[in-house]
Amino acid sequence: MSLLLEARHATRVFGRRPNPTVALDDFSLAIDADVPSFTTIAGESGSGKTTLARLLLGFSEPTSGEILYRGTDLRRLSGHERGNFRHEVQAIFQDPF
Repeated sequence: MSLLLEARHATRVFGRRPNPTVALDDFSLAIDADVPSFTTIAGESGSGKTTLARLLLGFSEPTSGEILYRGTDLRRLSGHERGNFRHEVQAIFQDPF
């Protein structure tokens, strides 16, 4: 099984000591590249959904851990690889109406 997208122990912290806010704590996920799929993120308000989505889409970086696209950390993708990533990994936003 090859992986399209993988989060390994991703944590995202905002702010500094003494009062940091942990928005996402030790999150891991693996999405298979060989089986097309939709992955849904659901949860209560303030549970870290937007933070998780921003990490998985490469819009922000984890404080610790890593987000991998086809085995390469998103922070190290070449321009060509980033284009492929944006083609294969996309957000579909909810339409409430």
